[in-house]
Amino acid sequence: MSLHVPTDLHAHTRFSDGRATPEELVDARRAARIAVIAIADHDVMTAVRAGALAAQRAAMILVPATEVTAFVHFGTPRAEQVHVLAYYPPDLLRGRGLEQRALFARGLDVARRWKEFVLAWLDALAPDDRRALDPEVRLAAEPPASFPALQTLIDLVVARRPALFEPLRRHHVRFWDEDRARFGWSPFEAIDAIRADGAIDVVAHPARYRDQDETARVLGYATGVEVHSLHHTAADAARLLAFAEAHDKLWTASTDDHQLAAYAPPPSGTPARALERILRRPLPRELLLRALRG
Repeated sequence: MSLHVPTDLHAHTRFSDGRATPEELVDARRAARIAVIAIADHDVMTAVRAGALAAQRAAMILVPATEVTAFVHFGTPRAEQVHVLAYYPPDLLRGRGLEQRALFARGLDVARRWKEFVLAWLDALAPDDRRALDPEVRLAAEPPASFPALQTLIDLVVARRPALFEPLRRHHVRFWDEDRARFGWSPFEAIDAIRADGAIDVVAHPARYRDQDETARVLGYATGVEVHSLHHTAADAARLLAFAEAHDKLWTASTDDHQLAAYAPPPSGTPARALERILRRPLPRELLLRALRG
């Protein structure tokens, strides 16, 4: 019998498009009795260190992760994002191993570019709108790592200048859609970069993509597949589970939580075998006992 450990290996914080601090995210999963978690912010790993410290205090395991943005049909009318989760061994949290990963450095560059992108949008606004959003003119001095990320920016606009929400919604997609250097790689190229960086690749919420023929090709190349996600119906999960088992893929259980609703854990755990591949070590005995108890 396959053992399944309570997990949530895909969630976002205020450092990308979530609303929670890393500590708040960990606390919600502790309350739900989740054993192994991952903060997988889009293209950055800014929240991982704080989340790992909070998880350690809660006697939980945090997997360092990021959700890498790639595209199929980039630069064409058929363009759509495909996201691949990169999972690093927790041992990288000892010392500065995580900060030496190529995707960590890429995340710093993405954060810097996001700040530039948002400040350029603010500069193009009417003076009254700009003052309403940044009355003390502090945003330009904010370090890129703590500069308001997407959801924080949306909440700021809705609270202070609601009429700007629709212009922001239309404008913000350009950050990804027009930056071939940072985001124009294919899912296959992203997977190769993840593997070269010493991480395990798992395709995020594959049922949501429009081009399912290309998605099938990506899944065939990938190491793992996210079976449970808020984006998946029970039928989606059953289909993806059958695919994973038929093709000997790792599969995971997550929520892709952005804190837009009350937290509800995944309906299943992740197989112990998959977790051991991700962690690069045997599971602690207490986790195995917990899985056996159900």
